[in-house]
Amino acid sequence: MKGNMSRGKRDSEWRVIRRCLSIIRRAQRGPASRNDLLEAALAHEDPSAHEGVEDQVLYQRLEKDLGRIRRNLMVDLYFDRRTGRYTIHDIWLPLLDLPDEDLETIAWLEETFDYDSPQHDEVHALLGRLRFYLGVERQGMIEHCRAALEMDLKQRDEDEIKPAVWKGLTKALSERRQVEFLYLSPQYGDGQPRCHVVDPHEWYFDTTRGHHYLRAYCRRCEGANDHTGYITYRVGRILQLKVLPQKLAPVTPAVPRYAVEYELMPEVARTGVTRLRWIEIKEIERRDDGSALVRGETENLFWAVRALLHYGSTCRVLGGPEVLHEMERVVGEMAGLYDSVKRKT
Repeated sequence: MKGNMSRGKRDSEWRVIRRCLSIIRRAQRGPASRNDLLEAALAHEDPSAHEGVEDQVLYQRLEKDLGRIRRNLMVDLYFDRRTGRYTIHDIWLPLLDLPDEDLETIAWLEETFDYDSPQHDEVHALLGRLRFYLGVERQGMIEHCRAALEMDLKQRDEDEIKPAVWKGLTKALSERRQVEFLYLSPQYGDGQPRCHVVDPHEWYFDTTRGHHYLRAYCRRCEGANDHTGYITYRVGRILQLKVLPQKLAPVTPAVPRYAVEYELMPEVARTGVTRLRWIEIKEIERRDDGSALVRGETENLFWAVRALLHYGSTCRVLGGPEVLHEMERVVGEMAGLYDSVKRKT
């Protein structure tokens, strides 16, 4: 009898472990409601074991399982009251490990799939999830592989990137930590750097411009004219950098998106519409004369407008309001610049 009771207890413990793993797997798929987690926990159990059991009892058991997941499996399932969903905020015990050759492949994909690559966002989102579930040491190996791949790119960047900045960004991205740095922006006439505190999200090399860039969410910055939100920083203009103890927020701040509508003249649209890096095209309306009306969205007004300026007089921006306003401002300043040159001559 004692032996059977011991075996029954062990079987019960294994059922708890299986439930907890099922809950974690569901959270790995994406944000999950309490009912989603409960459904995952019950999916691999005998349905007869739950017949007649009140929902409140099952929810109480789920709360206990969530406590076990955090305490024993060292996975922090965070409940976002704003969305009413659970997400994996942090892990102290890695949920994944991969062979060295797979880590080298991840590093290669991160370097190869730049903004010009198809499915860039989807590929980097997948790689980011894989990174998140690896241990810190294994993430560090990916950065080591990337460093070897980046050496050639680094030599092609005309900026001088300080070793401490390079090392600090590598650490911050692998450990998902905030950073504080001094940034020298050309928009300031006094030539003095400003202090920024940011959540770093992506570091990439732009083959068109030949520079390294950091895409980050600015939490705090010095200067009355500065603003918070997503900013693309040129890494070569970061003078000093310190990795902060604060971890990145469990929920990434929403990226503002702006409508874009522009018209392409027949001489550039007849043979097809080029996909631009900074504009996600949603609809293309082709006209009988060979011209095209393009509608889409952008997350970056600055770069979207400059991408459209590449077309010169063969492109006319029609909207949305923010993009049109920025284009009118830039074109107006350019017209004023050339008008002043004309008056001097």
